[in-house]
Amino acid sequence: MKRIKSILLIEDDEITNFLNQTVIEETGMAEEIIVALNGMEGLSYLQKLKSPAEFPPLILLDINMPILDGFSFLEEYYKLPQVKDASTKIVVLSTSSNASDMNQMRSLGISTCLLKPLSESDFRKVVAEL
Repeated sequence: MKRIKSILLIEDDEITNFLNQTVIEETGMAEEIIVALNGMEGLSYLQKLKSPAEFPPLILLDINMPILDGFSFLEEYYKLPQVKDASTKIVVLSTSSNASDMNQMRSLGISTCLLKPLSESDFRKVVAEL
């Protein structure tokens, strides 16, 4: 079984966070889960990391959040200097099937979008593809 160092979960809903964390913990595939309640908290966490090697291998990102939504997070994320050397995959977790949201995600480099809450099989598949 593949195991990763850490996951950054960026989601504003506490119940969804609890469900997602439970699924991740039950698989035993992640050593650490860092939770940010909005895109700004997620960016602040990443800005404190000193090297690309410290970046989490996986970011699970909600789109609709207060303060800094997922789209704005992505725009700011790509401006971070460490990003070009980090090997981080970003997966969007959403309840939206809106075509314009999907197109905007693709234009921002996101190829994987999963329905929330996260299922164990979806999570295992994403980790296996890292």
